[in-house]
Amino acid sequence: MSSLAVRVSQRSSIGSRSSNQDCVGVEQHQGHWCLVLSDGAGGHSDGALASRLVVDRVLTGFRSRPPVDASDLSELLLDAHDAVVAAQRARGATDRASAMHATVVVLMIDTTTGRALWGHVGDSRLYLWRDGRVVAMTRDDSVVQWMLDAGVIDSGRIREVAQPGLLLAALGSEEDVEPNVVSEPFELCDADAFLLCSDGWWSGLEESQIDDLLVQAATPDDWLDAMAAATLERADPKQDNYSAIGCWIGERKIAGSAETATLPVVFPHLRHGHTDPG
Repeated sequence: MSSLAVRVSQRSSIGSRSSNQDCVGVEQHQGHWCLVLSDGAGGHSDGALASRLVVDRVLTGFRSRPPVDASDLSELLLDAHDAVVAAQRARGATDRASAMHATVVVLMIDTTTGRALWGHVGDSRLYLWRDGRVVAMTRDDSVVQWMLDAGVIDSGRIREVAQPGLLLAALGSEEDVEPNVVSEPFELCDADAFLLCSDGWWSGLEESQIDDLLVQAATPDDWLDAMAAATLERADPKQDNYSAIGCWIGERKIAGSAETATLPVVFPHLRHGHTDPG
């Protein structure tokens, strides 16, 4: 596949918070695309600084040399981690609980080869829809995900967890960070749809709802607007910042129609970092 058509849309909203600590960025350079989203945390607006540092550092590295393999992308994410750590030291951060940190999720697309790379740290997510089904999704670096994997709780009891947003890994953390990166470039297909989003976006939407809105949307803008409207309808007084990037490859077709070919379902292997919740 060559000369892929790529359509991208992005949104970032403050929700019910006093400031927006999410940051999103999209750039295109010589046939390559970089989509990056970060969700920051930290007192005194440090969360907003952390997420902006992450996005800026990823885009700067992308402009210098677009990643072509998992090692390249891992190095780029570790560079963003170093930027947040350096900012903490410059500001004299000593309180671990309030020190700035950030999640990140990145999608790299090479339109000339028809391949993509992605990686993440934390609980900002990437989803891939193909032929009407989710065929890939990042796994959160979070206590909730660890509890689910260990069988401590099931999906129906997630809301009972006292601190559902507690992370096991984040950029800027004191612990060593090992980004979760797809092990090798992933072959794209016409009509693939990606969603990169912060936890404030995905936590209030059922996957089936996102599916339905995708089918009904004519453009990535329509898709994100419909999801944002659904979030507003919930009228959650504690609504977190919510941000997302939608990316469509080629021409979208209605799944199951006569014009849509059956596509293989592929679950790419990820190189995961492991953190003991201790």
